[in-house]
Amino acid sequence: CLCCDYCFNDNPFLSPAMFDDYIGPYLGQLVGEYRRLGLYSIKHTDGNIMPILDRLVAAGPHALHSLDPQGGVDIAEVKRRVGKKVCLIGNVSCGLLDTGTDAECVESVRYALGHGMPGGGYVFSTSNCIYTGMDLKRYELMLDVWRREGNYE
Repeated sequence: CLCCDYCFNDNPFLSPAMFDDYIGPYLGQLVGEYRRLGLYSIKHTDGNIMPILDRLVAAGPHALHSLDPQGGVDIAEVKRRVGKKVCLIGNVSCGLLDTGTDAECVESVRYALGHGMPGGGYVFSTSNCIYTGMDLKRYELMLDVWRREGNYE
């Protein structure tokens, strides 16, 4: 997993043009080498990836992780734009798991499943690591919904 964040919640750290100059070529080279070695790569970044989404996918990772709803990333839009090119991982809001209601958590899980799963290429996950101190019952609620509704048939 390539775990270097590129984005704040409102925008990427660098403009798309600067991303092209300073990140894209090296990310593509790194992912290309992993592929040459027969390895899989997952690109993780929190925040609003939408301005650089196509650039991230062009680098060639097998999957994108986080798809952070707190950064304004809508899995339905990501699936529409790049869902046939790269596996999508995540989008269940850690913020809601931490401070939302049970109903909001269930809605976040269902939204991620409902928009990520159609056509395949989706791995269920939260939008980030589980926060220290998060109520375990909330995490178990998320997993219960996934077990009931997150099955490919």
